[in-house]
Parts: sequence; C-alpha cells; structure tokens
Amino acid sequence: MAMLVYSQITFQDLRDRFGVMVENEAFLPVTTPLTLPDWLRHYLTINQLSPAMAKSEKAVSEMLIAPVLSAVKENNADKIALFSGESLTMPGELSGICDFIIAANPKAFLPEPPIMVLVEAKRQDLYSGIPQCVGEMLAARSVNERAGIPYDAVYGCVTTGNEWLFMQLRGNRAVTDPTILYYPQLDRVLGVFQWIISQFD
Repeated sequence: MAMLVYSQITFQDLRDRFGVMVENEAFLPVTTPLTLPDWLRHYLTINQLSPAMAKSEKAVSEMLIAPVLSAVKENNADKIALFSGESLTMPGELSGICDFIIAANPKAFLPEPPIMVLVEAKRQDLYSGIPQCVGEMLAARSVNERAGIPYDAVYGCVTTGNEWLFMQLRGNRAVTDPTILYYPQLDRVLGVFQWIISQFD
C-alpha cells in the first residue's frame, strides 16, 4: 500500500487503514493562563494583527502562529526545541512536512521524543486540519516508539491562528477537546501548551 502524505489523509483513511477513531471528548484539565510576554503583546499591538487581516496562510503562520510558539519556547527554553517545516515519517505508511513540531531536547538538530505536532488549518477551516493532525500524531508516536521511549499519549494542535483546537492520541482513539480557544484567549493557549509540555517529563 502506497505511503500517504499528511495533507491527503481523510477521516476514512484514519478509520479504515489505521484503525483510529476520531471523537470529541474533553481531556484537558483546567489550566492556568499564562501572561503574554511584553514583546508578544507589543508585537501584536504594533502590527494590529488580526487573522482576518492576514492575506495568506503564510502570513498567518509567520505573523501569528510562529510568535505564539516562540513565547512557548521562551517559557521552556531548557526543555523543548521548536521546529518549522521539518519532515516526519512513519515508515511505510506516512510522510510529509509538518508545519510546526515541539520536541524534547533543545539542543537537538532533529526532533527527539516526545514530540507534539501543530497543523495550520488551510482556508481558515479548523476541522479540515484534524485528519492531517492525527496522521502527524501517528508518525510522532512512531518516532517515540522507535526511540524506545513510548508515551501513553501524543498531543497535537490544529489552528487557524484565530482558533486553537487541541488533540490527544491514545491507543486507537484520537480525541478533540471541545474547548476551542480564540485569538483573544492567547493567555489560555499558552497555558494549555504549558500543561502538555509538563507531560513530557
């Protein structure tokens, strides 16, 4: 069977080929919002940034998602590495380029387990990014297992820049937390990322 590229994966592929069911179920605990760093607040203010104003997906990625993830990195400088446009493979099954990866070992040149993936949803359609995110989470789990460091759960995020949806893959179930966070709630977005990174230990 031919390898699939992440962007080609459908809900049916997940069910029929990988035996993964995608369901909506709360898994996030109550997390503590984190104050946005001064530089990020200033950046958002001077750019008058709103995802609705972004003219392209590239602009959303560079002007909103990457700065938010940089704040996540700043809060965890000694714990994580942040990658953009890095390839991730599940041998014989899945391959492709990930929009963003958060991984352990801040000194590594390649993503090292545990790995969290983040997908920028295309055409501002949050739910269209879910199958791709699950596919990348399957590949992340494969990397963890090949390194001999299995984790009970793998985490992912789908975002339009305006909406942030967090996911968990455990066994053959991928769940989307029903709590969707929005652009004005970036302090809560940072809090969720912080909780997920705490699961890396």
